[in-house]
Amino acid sequence: MGQTEPQAGHPELECGVGIWDQDVYGNHRLLVEVTDAAPAVAAELPWRRQGVSVRSGTGDVDVIVLAPSGLRVHNTVAVEVSGERGRIAFEPVEGPGAYAVHYLPYAHTGKPYYPQAAYRPPTRTADPGWAHRCGLDGGGVEGAGTDGAGPVGEGDGWSRLPRAEAFRYESASAVDSFAPMGFAATAAECAALRRAHSGEPFVLFAEDRAHPLGRYGSLPARWARATPGAPFTGAADRGEFYAVQIGVYALTGLTGVRAEVRGLPFAVRCLSTGGIDARGAVFERNVEVAEGGVTALWCGIDVPEGASPGVYEGEIAVSAQGAPERTLPLRLTVNEAVVAGHGTGDPARLTRLRWLDSTLAQDDEVVPPFTPVKVDGRRLSILGRAVELGTDGLPHRISSAFTPSVTRADGPERELLAAPVAFAVGRALEHGPLTLDQPGPARARWSTTATGRDVLLHTEGELESDGFLVLRATVEATADTELDVTLDVPMREDVARYVMGLGLTGRACPATYDWTWDTPTRNQDACWLGDPAAGLQLSLRDEHYERPLNTNYYREKPLVTPHSWAGDGDGGVRLRTAEGVRALTAFSGPLRLRAGESRRFTFRLLLTPFKPLDPARQLTERYFHAYATPGEVAAYGANVVNLHHATPPNPYINDPLLAAGTLRAYTDEAHRLGVRVKVYDTVRELTRHTPELPVLASLGDEIFASGPGGGHAWLQEHLGGSYVPGWVAPDVGDVAVVTSGDSRWHNSYVCGIERLRRVVGVDGLYLDDVAYDRTTMKRVRKALARSGASAPLVDLHSCNQFREPDGFASSANLYAELLPYVDRLWLGELFDYDGRDGADGADPAYWLVEMSGIPFGLMGEMLEGGGNPWRGLVFGMTARAPMTDVRPLWRAFDGLRLPEAEMTGWWAGEPPVRTGRDDVLATTWRGPGGTATAVASWAPEPAEVVLTTGSGPVAAYAPAVEGFQPERSFAAGEPVPVAPGRGWLLRIAPPADGPAAATSP
Repeated sequence: MGQTEPQAGHPELECGVGIWDQDVYGNHRLLVEVTDAAPAVAAELPWRRQGVSVRSGTGDVDVIVLAPSGLRVHNTVAVEVSGERGRIAFEPVEGPGAYAVHYLPYAHTGKPYYPQAAYRPPTRTADPGWAHRCGLDGGGVEGAGTDGAGPVGEGDGWSRLPRAEAFRYESASAVDSFAPMGFAATAAECAALRRAHSGEPFVLFAEDRAHPLGRYGSLPARWARATPGAPFTGAADRGEFYAVQIGVYALTGLTGVRAEVRGLPFAVRCLSTGGIDARGAVFERNVEVAEGGVTALWCGIDVPEGASPGVYEGEIAVSAQGAPERTLPLRLTVNEAVVAGHGTGDPARLTRLRWLDSTLAQDDEVVPPFTPVKVDGRRLSILGRAVELGTDGLPHRISSAFTPSVTRADGPERELLAAPVAFAVGRALEHGPLTLDQPGPARARWSTTATGRDVLLHTEGELESDGFLVLRATVEATADTELDVTLDVPMREDVARYVMGLGLTGRACPATYDWTWDTPTRNQDACWLGDPAAGLQLSLRDEHYERPLNTNYYREKPLVTPHSWAGDGDGGVRLRTAEGVRALTAFSGPLRLRAGESRRFTFRLLLTPFKPLDPARQLTERYFHAYATPGEVAAYGANVVNLHHATPPNPYINDPLLAAGTLRAYTDEAHRLGVRVKVYDTVRELTRHTPELPVLASLGDEIFASGPGGGHAWLQEHLGGSYVPGWVAPDVGDVAVVTSGDSRWHNSYVCGIERLRRVVGVDGLYLDDVAYDRTTMKRVRKALARSGASAPLVDLHSCNQFREPDGFASSANLYAELLPYVDRLWLGELFDYDGRDGADGADPAYWLVEMSGIPFGLMGEMLEGGGNPWRGLVFGMTARAPMTDVRPLWRAFDGLRLPEAEMTGWWAGEPPVRTGRDDVLATTWRGPGGTATAVASWAPEPAEVVLTTGSGPVAAYAPAVEGFQPERSFAAGEPVPVAPGRGWLLRIAPPADGPAAATSP
């Protein structure tokens, strides 16, 4: 019945892989050999389960016996079931042979992509007469749910039965296997180890990197039967980053556990006790191990390419707070072979662990198309925007030079502020001098200090070349005092025309609005105000900020309420409009501070738009979103392909390098045909196929988010109980776990992106929601740009996150900090394009602010249900091919020569072609092909519009576009009928020979 050659891994049994229906019988079984025909046989099953983390809803899990033919044996009695072993009796209905005992059967319930494994409870299937005849009347499920081997009573029926001997453990796949670290030591084995090392705080085990401990919480049987303190031996190639694993079994509770490799002439670091975080800062981890617990410490040895081959000796020292140090001898053989890139081309070696502490692209260099920050006194200039600081370190003026169409950044400056930004603490302050410097071309920073009665205020600020402006105001009490902190951002009403955030979806800005903190259910700490050519996003944080989870997982890790801004529960934000000023005010309410106590008030102003629109690129980059061969993509007419996960070139979620060879071959062929390749790769979840996953899991909640556990059976069987279940792709057997919002895994991710670009040759990334911050996004963009000859492509897709599971956060607002480094938006799933019954999509302001990307210097596409092609076109948006056939529109774009034309959107104040209505909008392209206009209606009823320019009414011609519009001509002044939710693509003022002579593009 076994499908592989016997392998080591279980103390008593050979191990292998078998084939059966996992959804019925689970992932694990033991094979027992029946040698003689008998009415019943007894079997002892040393399954050595890891603790009791896997349980059914009513107790322990059922035990199912299959005959050699695969038929179920119903006459089965579980006499004893514990974590260590099982004792069963069954009827060998097919005589002698190998019978399979499935001991963790489950059923997956719920959605296929987010399943929940329900383990099958014990059930009585044996015929009572058979059980009586075999002396098993008292059997059934005695001992079920115990966590130790209980003795079977003297003289009972089970003891008198002939034996069926267990000889093999099998898993449903290699990745499901418990071998070798998932088989737990018995209570007796643990007791013997403790007796042998009585008085010692812990014992150490050398273990090869091929057998990572992961999150198995019990002492592995492999270690219980090994010799503690035995030397560590290993072999590495020259140039390799060699991972060393040291097992620690705590005989008493441990804290401050640390490991150090000594005596080698190579650079060595311990990955388990700290490193470099995602922003380049050094940090430490406090490793604790409970009494009777076990953990693995991981160290990395950087073997230089120039190292002399041979044997190197040293030692591994492990210490804990209040405990004497223990050491293991280390013997490392360095081979003649030399590996490139520290061995990262072979992920199975765990060499990519070197990336955890990488600072790749962690610098202040400028990312195209941005320009260096120009400092002129207290005036700071960046691409299309400028900030003038006051002596208090706050912006006194903010201006934008983006043109109304947002296609250029060289227009006349427009002031955003009606008055300086003000941060007040409820009393007069005297400011000291402002110091300003520039650590790199992409960043300027400044600081100042102010004093007042019973208070000291220290303000630090930064402006980056993309428009990220952050202020950190630390208020310290010099005596017991009460403060009322406010931040006022007074914007001009004619600029602050639209709003999004703090509970408001994209819309025309109301005159008044009030908002209070509710972070457990609402992922809201930011508000955007402005118009397409000038705006800003205000977000409020403090030093306790941690990036929350998003996309269905928000409630597993919500925002940490900022203690400063929320105050003692009275904090909030209010919006008021008067005399041409729209004032946004954040307030803390009364704050009581003792002498020496301080509060940090962080507020960020993202200055929008970030960069000019590129309509020509939008219309000429034609995306294909499905797996197809490069030849099929090119034949379709697309020139960019997005490779999702669960496809042959990218089978496993968020680790495309696992299929680097296949992906490289696909990319090479695509490039030969003029098709660029972008790959799905984010950090929100991580596939179980990633070789480093057990190591990352051993780092507690640093890499993987803490959560309720559950989910897919593999997660429950291998990750313990504290995690958040992620995406499952049943067609490729992929299972993922959710990562935390901020960790060293982001460092590894940046390095992986660089390798995908440089070695595999991909052209960019397809980001499907994003779980990292702007620091990582900047690094990703830099890594892509610096590792390839052409400009990279990055597009961001998002499900509508203004929903309860996501904390009611508008996607554009949530991801605003990332958008400077993105090329295109796909917003996206669950978005409302039609606005039926007055829903959000019925408002063109919602389209503009929430979905188009235009106020941020981006253009977008549609997804849900194919979108609305008529409304989408006035924003330059089409749908997702080949799910929606957009080729007729592509042909129309080329026929009208739109990619060569200058686009002026309806949002630009005085558009070239007008409809005369606010609910029927027109966007115009003017270029070598003449003038073309896209018209779309948001009116609830059929409308008729007369198209005019500055010279009066104009004639129009509608070329036939399959699935979009019929061919039709309209004379100058003739009403153009527009149905609700529909529109036209029109050529304005056709050639002199008349519209009838024109041809459809």
